[in-house]
Parts: sequence; C-alpha cells; structure tokens
Amino acid sequence: MQLSEFLARFHIQQPSNDVGFPIQMRNIAKQSAVLVPLVNVSGEIHLLLCKRPDYLKHHPGQICFPGGKFEDSDANLLATALRETFEEIGIEVDDNHVIGDMDSYWTLTGFEIKPYIALLPEKPNLLLATNEVASAFYLPLSQLIDQKNWQDIQFTRQFSAYTLTGFQTEYGLLWGATAQIIRNLIKHLN
Repeated sequence: MQLSEFLARFHIQQPSNDVGFPIQMRNIAKQSAVLVPLVNVSGEIHLLLCKRPDYLKHHPGQICFPGGKFEDSDANLLATALRETFEEIGIEVDDNHVIGDMDSYWTLTGFEIKPYIALLPEKPNLLLATNEVASAFYLPLSQLIDQKNWQDIQFTRQFSAYTLTGFQTEYGLLWGATAQIIRNLIKHLN
C-alpha cells in the first residue's frame, strides 16, 4: 500500500476487540503498551515487527511489536510504548509521529495492551537489545490486508477451546495479540 493511499484511507476510530476476555478480569490486568510502527519503505507502508528470543520465560520466539509493561516512572501508556521502543530497538519516536491509538487488547495471560500507531517517514537505524529482541523485520501492509494470507489456528488453554487467526512470516507465525492488533488496524482502513 502506498503512503498516500494509506493516509487517505486511515481514520482514527475505535474497533472492537474480537477476543472475549472476561470483563471481570479487565480490572486486574497488568497494563502495557506497544508501538505499531508504520514505516515508509520506498513509498510503500510496512509494519516494523520484532521477534523475541527463544530463551525468554514469557512469549519465547513470538513475533511482537516493540513495547512492554507500564512502569511507575512512565507518565502514561504512550510514554511506556515510546520508552520500550527505544529500549528494545534503539529508535526514538517523536510524539508528532504518533498518529493515533486503538482500543486496548486483553490477553489470556492477564495483560491489557494499549496500541499506539506511529508513522515513520523512512526506515530507522535499529539497535536491537538482543536480550529482548532476536531480530526485527518489515512486512508490507498490503500483504497483511489480503485476507487470503491469514489462517485460522485452533488451540486449547485451561480446558477452553479458542480460534485465533495467524499470518505466516519467514520469522515464524504471527498470531495472538500482535495479530489481533494488526487485524484491528486493518479495520481502520475499511
């Protein structure tokens, strides 16, 4: 998708979450935030994603956005997303590059994730914190918009059956909260 087409189609609105996280659990969820970096790569919009190292205790080897848990020193959840982005991939994102946010997403593991969308005019120079990020890569938004590239994934957790939608990348399967955030972003474009 070209940058001009993206900007013409993108509207800040609040899509609903597709995952039925129990409402009573939302009050005790741990707060976190992610940055959804949209990057202009030769005039086409790409998403910048990270892959977590395989040895991590939580979410090993998973594909994610830069982000993490809220800390008391953070002024708000946007500050969390910007701090974590700098800590994990070494880029400072200016507030004026943040073009919006989306509804929070509640995970089955007890986190509330608040996504903030940033539009970066060019590919940044990345400096990966290898203790948190094994690699970073770009996916064209046009591939993510094409529903034929997504597949349903069934799994069971604590005796409950779930169906999530995933996207296969050369770095592994993109699924879970990250996939849902991307799918909500795509709803903004329709």
